[in-house]
Amino acid sequence: MILNLLYAAVLLAAGFALGRARLGHRASDWAHWQTTGTPPDRRTARWWAVFAVLSAENLAWIVAHPVQARHAWRHRNDPPPPRGPAPKIDPNWAENRRARLTEEGQQ
Repeated sequence: MILNLLYAAVLLAAGFALGRARLGHRASDWAHWQTTGTPPDRRTARWWAVFAVLSAENLAWIVAHPVQARHAWRHRNDPPPPRGPAPKIDPNWAENRRARLTEEGQQ
């Protein structure tokens, strides 16, 4: 009985330590940093490690979010949405503001 509680406490502590280490996040951050700047050459082990980490990350996202993944795949080559109209700025905004402030001050 006490031995089982000791095993449970050890397993809980090990799980907590692994969760705090965040090994997946560290590997993902490392792989994303490797893609900035000069890209690694395909003949190096670094490139294959980056490819493996990013592929695993993408596959995990596809498994976790199949509907969003299918939608993203279908719309990957869509043109960007049209831009809205540019904001119109009143050229006399300072004068109008001064007039409004003086009106509020007189009341």
